[in-house]
Amino acid sequence: MRDTAAALPADGDQVSLSAGLWDMLAAIRPGDIPASARERVRLCVLDTIGVALAAAARGVGTAGAKVARPEHAGATVWGSGFTARAQDAALANGILAHALDFDDTHPEAIMHTSAIIVPAALAVAEEERLSGDALVAALVAGYEAAARLGRAAPGAFQENGFQATAVLGVFAATVAVGHLRGVSHETARNAMGLAGSMASGLMEYLSDGSDAKQMHCGWAAQSAIRAVDLARAGLTGPARVLEGRFGVYRSFTRREAKVEEILAPFRPRFEVERMAPKPYPACLCVHAGIDAMLALRRSGAFQPDNPDNIAEIICEVPQWYVNLVLEPLDKKMHPRTPYEARFSLPYCLARAAVDGRVGLDSFGKDRLTDSGIAALAQRVSYKVRQFDEFPEAFPAVVTLRTADGHERSHAELYNRGSERNPMSRAEIEAKFADAVGDSLSQDQARAVITAIQTLSGMPTLNDLSAVLRQAVPAV
Repeated sequence: MRDTAAALPADGDQVSLSAGLWDMLAAIRPGDIPASARERVRLCVLDTIGVALAAAARGVGTAGAKVARPEHAGATVWGSGFTARAQDAALANGILAHALDFDDTHPEAIMHTSAIIVPAALAVAEEERLSGDALVAALVAGYEAAARLGRAAPGAFQENGFQATAVLGVFAATVAVGHLRGVSHETARNAMGLAGSMASGLMEYLSDGSDAKQMHCGWAAQSAIRAVDLARAGLTGPARVLEGRFGVYRSFTRREAKVEEILAPFRPRFEVERMAPKPYPACLCVHAGIDAMLALRRSGAFQPDNPDNIAEIICEVPQWYVNLVLEPLDKKMHPRTPYEARFSLPYCLARAAVDGRVGLDSFGKDRLTDSGIAALAQRVSYKVRQFDEFPEAFPAVVTLRTADGHERSHAELYNRGSERNPMSRAEIEAKFADAVGDSLSQDQARAVITAIQTLSGMPTLNDLSAVLRQAVPAV
């Protein structure tokens, strides 16, 4: 499809932020990407597909797949065995990838980047028979866009009731899709402008534990494809969609866009190398607390078979965690849905203390009515303190007070998966194997891993597509 977008002038002679960002990232080529960044892209793709297949196997986040219309020549709808138009596949796969809150994050940006840009870019590359190297370069550009946009206002979107992942993720995915399709400067600027009118993602799901958050990543992924399609067809969008008077930053955060920071020179390593996979299928704000509790359990700070001996659990956290995983405290102590449990620090600490682990089965509906867990969760309190590590990492300190008067504490300053406490390739592959273990055979799981490992150098994604179409969980 030939670009037919009109070339609207920016205000005055100054280049707009979206155009400047595009020009930086459009220049990224496969040869510019070091082996370490390529490896991280492959692991992000593997992790994203793994958590999506885990959701599909549990019947969670499948609404997008149910409304997708099968198309003979299209992109794979993960876990379903059929193909659909790229935008439909991106919607379905983005919902699945975010459904269990098991998808990775960029801690400094406080964004779930992979669950948006991987479904969007992979769907387009698959449908248009593009190469593995083209996909890798587009994903690197998308991760770079997300990190720059999110790091410019970490937490500010959430403070105003919006999920930064959803609001900013559509721009990152638009960069990735535009990169794959080789669009012009004018088309890219218009696509970014149009994406701004698709940016959304209310956090009201926290009030009742409903499923709306699952949709955020899928909506942003399919919206990016739509934005590029419409811009190529000639529809124009506002040049200053990010920094303008009614632009994204002023409208969603009530702050000015940090133009110089967003357009700063590249760091020594691409931002994809800072992506943090999750060891637990829950909000990132509970992870350090879980690890601290597990460390206390291993150290003998309490008797796991007698949790009644725990008189109090005190968790020290950054202020930013409070409205997500601690308040209203009574509701967090008694989660009613799996999603509320994933966003409940009291519930997750109690699970870790009693079970010695937190996994996919920790959040089944049948697990929420455990009276012993509920009793222990009611003994959780919290204190807010300043952590220099946040938001580079998501830290916490957990203190246990036992009935006999003993007190033990453990500080987890760098959550597992973060840059200073990373998960290895072996750990990420083990996470994938565990996530799909109940639904795929070992041969099917190994085939997915192998196909993704050989992503670079693939002339088309046919081999990966074939493997993904066969990776259908037995629900």
